[in-house]
Amino acid sequence: MANMHLMQAVASDFEQKLLSCMINMLDDPSKKVQTVKSWGWIISLLGPDAVKNRLLLNKLLKVPEQMFTDLNPQVQVATMVSWKKLVDAFFPFQATKIVAQQTVIPPLKPIEQASAQVKRIRLIMVPLCRVLSKSRNIVLSSSCLSTWHYLLHRLGNLINHLPILDAAFGPILKIVFSFGINDQNKPLWSFCLNLFHDFVSSKNRDREDLCAPVNQNLLAQSCTHIRALFDVQHIKWLPWDISCFHFQLDILGIILKPELFQDMIPEILVIVMDSATEIFRFLLQGIQIELREQHAYEQVKECITNVCTFAKKLLLDHIGKNSVNKCATLLEFGLRFVKVIVDELDHSLLASDNIEVCLDIEHIKENQHAEYSPKVSLPRIRSLSYMEMASPAAYVTALSLSLISQYTGELSHRDAEKLALILASSLDVLESFHTAVSFMYMQIGRPTYNRERLKWLMVWNLFAKQLNRKIISYLETDSELSYHDLLHQFFCYPFLIFLNAENSSESSVSVLQDLEMESTIEVYRSLSTNSCNSKLSSKVFFDGFYKYLVCTIDGNMALFQANLEHLSDKFENATILSALGEIVVGLLQNDQMLIYANQELKQTSEGSAVCRQPKLFLNWFKLANRFMLLSSSHFKANPAGQHQVTSRFFSTLSNFVGHLVLKEDVLLLFENIGDQLTEWLSLTTILYSEMQQGEIIVHLENLWLKMVECLKRSQLVSDVPLINQKQQLLQAALNHPHHPISVATASVCRAATHGSAVLHPGCLNSEFDELLMHRRKALNSSRKTAITSNSYDLMAERDGGSVNVSVGLGTKRLKIMKYSTKPKELNKSRAHMGFSPRNMENRVCRKPELILEMLQRKT
Repeated sequence: MANMHLMQAVASDFEQKLLSCMINMLDDPSKKVQTVKSWGWIISLLGPDAVKNRLLLNKLLKVPEQMFTDLNPQVQVATMVSWKKLVDAFFPFQATKIVAQQTVIPPLKPIEQASAQVKRIRLIMVPLCRVLSKSRNIVLSSSCLSTWHYLLHRLGNLINHLPILDAAFGPILKIVFSFGINDQNKPLWSFCLNLFHDFVSSKNRDREDLCAPVNQNLLAQSCTHIRALFDVQHIKWLPWDISCFHFQLDILGIILKPELFQDMIPEILVIVMDSATEIFRFLLQGIQIELREQHAYEQVKECITNVCTFAKKLLLDHIGKNSVNKCATLLEFGLRFVKVIVDELDHSLLASDNIEVCLDIEHIKENQHAEYSPKVSLPRIRSLSYMEMASPAAYVTALSLSLISQYTGELSHRDAEKLALILASSLDVLESFHTAVSFMYMQIGRPTYNRERLKWLMVWNLFAKQLNRKIISYLETDSELSYHDLLHQFFCYPFLIFLNAENSSESSVSVLQDLEMESTIEVYRSLSTNSCNSKLSSKVFFDGFYKYLVCTIDGNMALFQANLEHLSDKFENATILSALGEIVVGLLQNDQMLIYANQELKQTSEGSAVCRQPKLFLNWFKLANRFMLLSSSHFKANPAGQHQVTSRFFSTLSNFVGHLVLKEDVLLLFENIGDQLTEWLSLTTILYSEMQQGEIIVHLENLWLKMVECLKRSQLVSDVPLINQKQQLLQAALNHPHHPISVATASVCRAATHGSAVLHPGCLNSEFDELLMHRRKALNSSRKTAITSNSYDLMAERDGGSVNVSVGLGTKRLKIMKYSTKPKELNKSRAHMGFSPRNMENRVCRKPELILEMLQRKT
């Protein structure tokens, strides 16, 4: 009681005498520092009584009010030190001792008390914010932060409540972070970021380590005297409540404001990005902890929506508002930021149907209303719609792809790999995978330069490699047809990406294209390996993919052929043809398919019987047909090339054909590749001299011999409808200048004639007689023979003249006559000769066995 009377007496005496004296001393510059120190001592003496008397408090505040605006920094620093005494008066230390061992934020009661606390905090914060926002003196600013940190320390557990955070913690952080980081304020910025980092990580740390600063790297950037505050003035951070999440996200947004990055040097930029990413990771981990411990699902839903909106605004603004050189670093940061979302948030949250985010990405809006080229026939994929509702997983997928689309620099392989990992993390979410496929197809709808398309091909290659590692398990566990359709569309992407591209003469683009197409070929090679190792249920997908690819090629055949002609002078294995060839060769090398081909009887089990239907081979042979069509276009454009992929195709196809046993499989083979095989035989006849320089003719010979064996083995040589239907094929083979091909065909014709004489008298004799006759006429032809639509137009040409060889009967001598004929005279003589049988007969190379055959038929 005596102390109370003493304090009241001191307060009365101070108000009547001392206060007026102190105010008068402020007029003397030399006494200002002494005066403000005396003011602090008096506040300490009065203690809480000073703040209970509002009238006295208002009079007391007049002294520091003038000192905070003084032009002398020393006076302002002294005032900051004395201002701590008012903090002690407002928040006695005894109030903080009680909560030293607490790990849960106690409720703030009552509301009137909370309101009073907030008012006191704002009173203290007003001069601190004013000085800090205007000061360019590092000593004064450091003193200001020291006083502010002291306030946070004295608040005890009160600092963990959102109203207190808004009043005491947020204002200084916003001021310091809004200035950005530079050489002058780097210690202040680092100190504040360390405090913020400590607060955000409080929910994730062990309760015994609540007060220990985590970011030691940033702490080392602070001034020595500021850094010492962490050792003596611990802030009682408790695990934050989810209601504080928006507050934390708001502070992080100020740290990452795009305008602050424009003049930032790379070294500082890395510090900011690393720190912001770490803080963002702690925030998302806190959401998971909240959901696991508090089951606050509704609040978590709101937080995830805020995260998506925050990431979109932040990242797209950064990529769009900075220079190209800086954008490369910012793109890396953006992908890391998105990767944190994918890594830290539970998959069930991202893929939840109960959480929907508005797809408010401007790039989708721009592409949605863009005019697409009518030349390219793209798959019918449900397009993305601007402002439609999507799951968080789909939103994150669209956001990460938008970063790449908006980026105008050259995409690095490392960044593309990060994007592929992000996309692969949501592969089992159908909506997310659809978003990725649809977004990528949106990029090739309009004509763009090859460099832009190469960026997306690189993304596809890396994404497809991730997908190839998991595709079999997905197919075996998820049998949805919609998922299969998306996979078909995805794996057809490389075949369409360059069809509508503007030509580029840059050599660097050509080199990059070759490299990326090589990676694409590796992807298809891996896909073929997976198809060989998959179960029967997965083969339904692969069969559907081949059917889808055939439809894609048919819908864009003219563009495919033009593309192959344009690329005829490039490295052969880096074309679209090589990628298609890798798929076809892979399916023909499928060991399980070879086992099917060797089966003479269908399996009796129901599952195998379904897979053994001829439809399984149908799409395979159709795809082989399209490859033969495109490869012939490429060969015509560049006959002197090595055409290694085409050689491999014919070699693999001949091996596959050699395993065909069932009659329906052989019929399916001739039905689907017969027309293109006719084209290749005719083409190799015209360009026979060029063909001898490569390996194609050897493999084509092996293929035809295997097909002949199939005809004989399956007893189809006497099949009248088949022989009639494939008469052009047999004629092209019979007239072929490559001796093994023509001889093998002649044996088929003779076998067909002999076999049909009994089963179908007179039905095939005339046709094969005619084919054999023309084959005899063609034996003496030049290796370059003009093949026209009329297959009977066969003329032999040689630069040195014409040769007439006849073989007599019995002991008659072999006569060889050579007539020297100039090219003009040869053409002239041909015009007079016409196509009479007599003239043709004079040019026939007759062998004894053939003449005997003719005599037998005439008798």
